[in-house]
Amino acid sequence: MSSNFTISLFLLAAIACLSQGCCPERFMQVGNRCYYYNSDKVDWHDARHACNRLGAHLVSIHNYEDSREVYVLWKSLVDESWDKAYWIGLHDVQNENFFEWSDGTPMDYSLWYPGEPNNHRGEDCISPLNRGSNDFDRQKWNDFPCGTRKPYFCRRSATS
Repeated sequence: MSSNFTISLFLLAAIACLSQGCCPERFMQVGNRCYYYNSDKVDWHDARHACNRLGAHLVSIHNYEDSREVYVLWKSLVDESWDKAYWIGLHDVQNENFFEWSDGTPMDYSLWYPGEPNNHRGEDCISPLNRGSNDFDRQKWNDFPCGTRKPYFCRRSATS
């Protein structure tokens, strides 16, 4: 009986993979997207390179649904009351006040914390601030020095 159950689970997973695509090992699938969260605290450049080595990019956020998806996933993985969030792919490293996503997609949405970005002390890399009295406010972005060490989220598409 247990071998039939195992075969059934395998077949269900294979059908899901064919219909939505599959994620590589260590990635979490949400719809047709694959997310990888690493709680190791690294600077923004190391986070970007780590994602690239996995065939992914630091997450880009193009609407509130993207932001909420990443935030809810993060919140399910950590104790958000003390954690200062995670790196996302937004930066203005090359050209001050010209923000771009590390995956090359256009910046067509923003969710800045009031008074941000302010480039205080040469801040060029972006992370949610995780400050405020509700989940919406905690998702708002702040610019940080790229050398600040934070966990990070990678994202890639599921493969068929």
